[in-house]
Amino acid sequence: MRLPPPSPPVHPPGFRFLVIVVIVVGIVVLGASLSARELTDVEWARLGSGALILTLVAARFSRSAIPLGHLGRQAAILLVLGALLMVGYSYRDEASGLFGRALGTIDPSRGVETGANAMRFLADDSGQFFVDAELNGTAVHFLVDTGASGIALSRRDAARLGFQPEALNYTGRFSTANGMVRAAPVTLPDIEIGPLTARDVQAWVNEGDLDESLLGMSFLATLGRIEIKGDTLTLEAQ
Repeated sequence: MRLPPPSPPVHPPGFRFLVIVVIVVGIVVLGASLSARELTDVEWARLGSGALILTLVAARFSRSAIPLGHLGRQAAILLVLGALLMVGYSYRDEASGLFGRALGTIDPSRGVETGANAMRFLADDSGQFFVDAELNGTAVHFLVDTGASGIALSRRDAARLGFQPEALNYTGRFSTANGMVRAAPVTLPDIEIGPLTARDVQAWVNEGDLDESLLGMSFLATLGRIEIKGDTLTLEAQ
C-alpha cells in the first residue's frame, strides 16, 4: 500500500507576512548600501513609498496558499531584481557619462562634457576639430578655426538659420587661401555647445563656396579657456 506524500508544512499568515516584509526591507537596505552616492531626502522618500507598496502586496500574498518555500524562491528573485534596479538607478549619472564618452569617441564632433562648464573634443583623422553646435535650436556642424576672427557661415547653413543669402549686404572682405571673398554681417542670438553658451554673437555669411562653417574667435573669445593638447581640444566657460 503506497502512502500519500506528506503535505508541506503550513505556516500561519502572520509568519508569511513577516518573512516577506524582511525581504522588502532587505531590498531597500541592499540597494541603498550599494548606491554610488548618499541618497537625498527625496530619494529616501521614494524608497519608503516603494517599500510601503511592496509591503501591502506582501500582506496580500501572506494569505496565499502557495507553499512558503516556493514563495521564498520567488521573493529571492524579486530581491535580486529590485537590488539591481536600485543600484542601476543610483549609478544613472555615471552611466550617462559613460554613454556620452562613448558617443564622443565614435563621433568626435559631439564632444564630451567633462564638467559643469567644460567640453572636450577629439581631432578627426585629418587632425582637425569639428564641433556640433545649436544656433537658435538649429544644429550646425562647425570646423574650429582659431585663426579666424569671427564665425563664418556657409550659405547653406545661413539659409537653414533663416537668413536669405541673396538678400544680404556683402560689405565685408576677407583674405582666404582662395583669394579675397566678400561676406555679409549677421548677428546670432545664441550659440550653444553643450553647457557653453553665448548671446548676440557676430558672424559673417560667406558669399563664396564654403564646405563647412567656421567657428572662430568671436565665439571662442567668450570662453574662459581654450586648450589644444595633442589630439584633444578643451573648451571651458569663464
